[in-house]
Amino acid sequence: MRRIRGLGMWAIALVLGSLLAAPVTPAAALAPESSAAPDTPMSERVVAANPLAARAGLQMLEAGGNAVDAAVAVQMALGVVEPQSSGLGGGALILWWDQGNQRLESIDGLSQAPHQLPTGPMKRSGKATIGVPGALRALADLHARAGYLPWGKLFAPAISLAEDGFPMPAYLHRVLGGKDAAAQYGDIFAMYAGPDGRLPDIGTTVRNPKLAATLRAIAATGADAFYNGALAQSLAVATSGAEEGGGLTLDDLRSYHAVARQPICAPFLDYQICAAPPPSYGGLAVLQILDMLQAQKGATSDFADPQFLHLFIEASRLAQADRQAYVGDPDFIAVPVDGLLQADYLEARAGLIHADAALPIAKAGEPRGKPAGLAPDTGSPSPGTSQVVVVDRQGNALTMTTTINLNFGSRILVDGYVLNDVLTNFARPSPDGAHKANEPAPGKRPVTSMAPVVVFDREHRPVVLGGSAGGGEIVGYVAESLVDLLARGATPSHALSLGHVSAPASDRRDGVELEAGTPTAGLANELTGLGHVIELHTMPSGLGFAKRVPGGWIGAADPRRDGVALGE
Repeated sequence: MRRIRGLGMWAIALVLGSLLAAPVTPAAALAPESSAAPDTPMSERVVAANPLAARAGLQMLEAGGNAVDAAVAVQMALGVVEPQSSGLGGGALILWWDQGNQRLESIDGLSQAPHQLPTGPMKRSGKATIGVPGALRALADLHARAGYLPWGKLFAPAISLAEDGFPMPAYLHRVLGGKDAAAQYGDIFAMYAGPDGRLPDIGTTVRNPKLAATLRAIAATGADAFYNGALAQSLAVATSGAEEGGGLTLDDLRSYHAVARQPICAPFLDYQICAAPPPSYGGLAVLQILDMLQAQKGATSDFADPQFLHLFIEASRLAQADRQAYVGDPDFIAVPVDGLLQADYLEARAGLIHADAALPIAKAGEPRGKPAGLAPDTGSPSPGTSQVVVVDRQGNALTMTTTINLNFGSRILVDGYVLNDVLTNFARPSPDGAHKANEPAPGKRPVTSMAPVVVFDREHRPVVLGGSAGGGEIVGYVAESLVDLLARGATPSHALSLGHVSAPASDRRDGVELEAGTPTAGLANELTGLGHVIELHTMPSGLGFAKRVPGGWIGAADPRRDGVALGE
């Protein structure tokens, strides 16, 4: 592969914004009729993890709205039909391409720690795990600047779904149908259970009238209805009283703000890939992986080739080692982003990869500007996330990854929506008391693997948008898809159907995951011979991508979940 160190005309043309376990086949009965076959070019596209949410976004585009309007409608609908993954109680990362101003903006709507941190040992769920939700504030701020349609109109599809009901989706049913789900999810499970206390079948109409009322209040008076007033009071009361301390106060909610951050960008082949910056480590790791792969002269870019898969795994391990050492909330610690993306640094990192053997240990490098005295964070965010992509007729484009962290987050239900458990993404204390980039602090945002990306061509046109759900494996999912889409010219439907590979562990050779039941899993023996310790897993992911082609846009949602790509 060729290495291109810079694209001068790109740097002039693009103005970076200063704003802010088995695979599941979508139920055919849930897919609305649409002329938008995944590989048929359309002038606009909406990709979401549930067809009813995608339809809500498309309705906004048909009503004269733009990509921002559609994204708000999609997110509100996802909170109804896919509550295990995202909603009012979570956070989001947004990349927004403003066609009129030729500007890419990155908006950090991640959940953040309250002013009063928990003092006891952190449990996996519960009141002490909840951070201040940020997705709604981020979307409201963006809509106030860039939306076309009235705010209240964007909530109509979600309110209708919550009040009138929707068919129980396959993916929600799978989560609620897990072992001991009734005990694990308590009030959440009871909200969907039938009169006999049992989970309804897929396709059975279920409702959430409390969420409909909450959405009505926000539609009528804006996001302040959530961050101030009666809804905020309910939220604060619902999170108080944890044995470990913590909990959200009205001041935590009122003082929350979405943060404008500069996107991080790097060249790959003839493209420029831009991603959300820290506190997300996902985009940074994806860019590092792709750059290290470029440095491997003669690599095939073929995931059916065990030699290339080995290179991909090793680049992933090195990138993960770097993020564990250096990435945290940039409002609290200086993250050496420029040093980690420097071409010479990544070429040296790629030089550590041996073609015929796995590295015994993948250690963090020494990038320019690295902070001293930090211990690595070996944690990894949990699944419970959703991916949204929207492209409108005016050329605007938006990619958003949105989450409540673990499936059903903290498992705390308030006013019909589920609250996140994002504080579990902070680093655990070091036995020796050493500081970590991702250690908890009041008002701090824990790192996330979420990696929404926008790819531009030499004419600075967005040509690929996407991202993924999937917890710590998101980095592998997104990097793999980009290689297939850009290096091999694949369609989104092809890229998203590839068998997955993920190497979230960096300090050892085991932990390399291959997706069970796919051709990728058939390469386990060859990879074992190179020194990798392989684990076969079901990997539901949750990818969503759109790609520009002659005549418009094609798109696809992950076939392992309920999603679709719609368009006109």
